[in-house]
Amino acid sequence: MNHLKSFIFFISALTLGSQSSWAQNTAFSTNFVDHLVEFSKKSSVTGREKQATAYIQSLLPDADIKTDKLGNLVMTIGSGQPKKLITAPLDEPGYVVSQIQPDGYLRINPVGFGHSGNLYHQFLQGHEVAISTASGTVTGVSTVPSAHFEGLRIIPKRMESAFKWQEIFLDVGVSSAAEISVKGIQLLDPVTLNKKISTINNSFIAGPSIKAKAAAMSLAAIANSITKKDIDGTLVIAWSTLELINGKGIEAIINQHGPFDEIHRFNRFLESDKIAEQVLLSNGSEINSTGNYLKVTPRTSFRHPASTIYFEKLPISEVGLPSSYENSPVEMVAFTDIENLIRHWQAVLKINRESSEFPSVKQTLNQPIYDSWSKEHEAVSQLVGQYGVSGDEEKVREQILKNLPVWAKPKIDSVGNIILKFGRGVEEVVFVAHMDETGYAVDDIREDGTLILKNRGGMHQWLWEAQPAMVHAKRQSIQGVFEPRSDYMKAIERASANPLTVFAGFTTKEEAQDAGIIIGLTTVTMPKEMIRLSENRAAARGFDDRLGCAALLMSLNEINPDALNQRVTYIWSVEEETGLIGSSFAAKNLSEATTVYPIDTYVSSDDPYTEETFANCPLGEGAVIRVLESISFMSRENLNRTQILAEKNEIDVQYGMTAGGTDGQAFLGYGVPSIPLSWPGRYSHSPVEIMDYRDMNSLVSLIQAIVKDSD
Repeated sequence: MNHLKSFIFFISALTLGSQSSWAQNTAFSTNFVDHLVEFSKKSSVTGREKQATAYIQSLLPDADIKTDKLGNLVMTIGSGQPKKLITAPLDEPGYVVSQIQPDGYLRINPVGFGHSGNLYHQFLQGHEVAISTASGTVTGVSTVPSAHFEGLRIIPKRMESAFKWQEIFLDVGVSSAAEISVKGIQLLDPVTLNKKISTINNSFIAGPSIKAKAAAMSLAAIANSITKKDIDGTLVIAWSTLELINGKGIEAIINQHGPFDEIHRFNRFLESDKIAEQVLLSNGSEINSTGNYLKVTPRTSFRHPASTIYFEKLPISEVGLPSSYENSPVEMVAFTDIENLIRHWQAVLKINRESSEFPSVKQTLNQPIYDSWSKEHEAVSQLVGQYGVSGDEEKVREQILKNLPVWAKPKIDSVGNIILKFGRGVEEVVFVAHMDETGYAVDDIREDGTLILKNRGGMHQWLWEAQPAMVHAKRQSIQGVFEPRSDYMKAIERASANPLTVFAGFTTKEEAQDAGIIIGLTTVTMPKEMIRLSENRAAARGFDDRLGCAALLMSLNEINPDALNQRVTYIWSVEEETGLIGSSFAAKNLSEATTVYPIDTYVSSDDPYTEETFANCPLGEGAVIRVLESISFMSRENLNRTQILAEKNEIDVQYGMTAGGTDGQAFLGYGVPSIPLSWPGRYSHSPVEIMDYRDMNSLVSLIQAIVKDSD
């Protein structure tokens, strides 16, 4: 990446959704990049390319484009000789559902080829997936063993070899095969990452298979700008299918529409990281074109073993795009290189007309609408939507303060905790939920502008590798990518010993600092959004402990502070994940409290993994009393008292043991008993934690019962 960072093109400011300022004086239409982002989200697993073909057709509503029996898109302009073909592939590597288990988990298998590199499948673990069914897209998650159990495993996950596709389980928020059927999921439905596309510093775009996606969109730009009078003879523009399974898409195009005097093909297997250096990649056989080309040998032969055409005898010119982080979820290309590809094809066709405007962009909306648990969903999603790595909780704090009832008179203490006191009486009960989440902070900045990270909180670091990044700078959030390790194509270890790094478009340390990056203070996360998986379940990064914060907020809705017979203190604390900083400060002033109730996640082993021998409180069966933790053991009397109160109020509760600790530890040091209350959660400290609204509802009811209890 060093040569890239010495030659980055910084272009006039733009924001995603308004690319016109960048597009002036380029080969792009003003909304090209917006469309590229949306197109790149579409599923196009080889053999199942219909989402991609439909998108290309929507860009060219007036063009005479035909879809052949293999799904190829073919546009023919003119007639007679000479006859030219320009083509780019539509497909991408992916998976299919290979098994539907009785418990509702899915297993998958790769389809075709293109899953290159030893970490290719590992980059799927712990992230959202998109399952393309006959009736639409279903969102799920690729599961991951909980990070909290890492220290208790005979062989820690970080010590294992690279994650393999045979280990993948998908969770779509249901508990039976029958519910899978209701969702419309069938065997052999295609599966990809639920793609999050990054545009970096107005110069780069990163995402899965972005080279091929950019080439297909560039070909659409050519098709959108060309007219019959531009063509001497016949031009065939084609978007081919099946390249990554049998190569028959392009073979059928050549057989059905040829023979051709010239064939110009985009070759995704031409590889070089000379990104943004004003070169295109070539196999050495450019036809009727001038420009800067770097000759490289394709990683995979153009002629597929299943082919019956001798492609080496055809007049084929192949070009490719330089890229960084190839064959990863953050494969990255430069906008200037995409423009060069369009210019190359324009030169081939001897035209010099800018691309016409595409139709307006329609945003992708995959999430179904559910009527149940709307209040719970809104309360949690508002908080999940705020970024707040441990030590940087300001946005979360603002959201909580905004949603407090009008009677509340909160105070912010000197470390940043929210303290809310209400009620009257002799005894005082304390409830505490923490506002922070796990993530990273910038630990250093290299001279080339790369950000070196240090983790804040415990997590599986490999889940962040080769994923989109959000750098929370002083003035704004900046898109970037968590770089894969340097040997990611050949690595055999699941975890890397080196710290994670982020590329955010900076070329020097000074540029990063000028953008507001402060060593030790600037935090880094990945983009997140709360995803509704099913009627009762949702997935997101940060349920630990945004759900606890939301539960405290919701519990205030039906409380009359003047009717209480005890004093109550609610605390929304800071820096729990990095040492109980907030609760330790608050506990000093609350040492006379009767009881503290930490509200935090219960790390449940209710997941598809079998090695855990405890913590199996199932999702959907109620709130959880955390009786035994790694560093705490509740008294039998407090357990019984809490269970009796729940039973009296007809609240579903469970109890059990789990790993980890809570903010209650800080109060134990002052002799205040701790009764941790929780909800069962899957896949702790990962980007895809899962919760059940029924458990949250029970938790809110239990908090209210304790607050109102006068016994």
